Amino acid sequence: MSGRTGSDRAPGRDGARRTWLRWPRARRANGGNDVASLLREIAALTEEVRALARVARTDPLTGLANRRGWDEQVTRELARAQRSGGALSVALLDLDDFKNFNDTHGHQAGDRLLVEAAAAWRGQLRDMDVLCRWGGDEFALLLPDCSGPEAQEVIARLGPATPSLQSCAVGLAAWDGHETSHDLLRRADGALLEEKRVRRWSGGQTALLPRAAAG
Repeated sequence: MSGRTGSDRAPGRDGARRTWLRWPRARRANGGNDVASLLREIAALTEEVRALARVARTDPLTGLANRRGWDEQVTRELARAQRSGGALSVALLDLDDFKNFNDTHGHQAGDRLLVEAAAAWRGQLRDMDVLCRWGGDEFALLLPDCSGPEAQEVIARLGPATPSLQSCAVGLAAWDGHETSHDLLRRADGALLEEKRVRRWSGGQTALLPRAAAG
């Protein structure tokens, strides 16, 4: 059978027969109503795909970005900083003695603390900042257009905002203009570990400013 307009089948590149989409003729016969219906279905499916993509980038407990969402955001912001020569800082935050809190008050109370801490910290940040649940009781924070000293001012507000009389340790790293996101986060992690070490040595005293990584 030839590939003339209106046929249901036409030859493929390899000589095999293939089926043409039949819906255009049927929708023309119905005065275009089926075309409008199809467009509505496509729009609904598109929105569903977008919703699934948002879910894939979101931590289900806190509603913050998860690691996948973080990777997308930090890649985009680092590329922007490279183009513009702007500043960029990242921080890692870890709730103090979260395991003891869980053991004392129960896991449901621990989940509530994570949700409340995420909401309280988010309220101290700018719209452009990205707070991410990194895992467990650890969070990551992306601060675009923030140098080290400016980021310290932002993060200094988070400690007093931590709910349930809890505190948090913070490790901060300002982008040096050349390093990858992996290296930047690794320096923040090193600063966080050092902050925890100092706290253990000092009997749990909280620093006035977050621990900053060496550049």
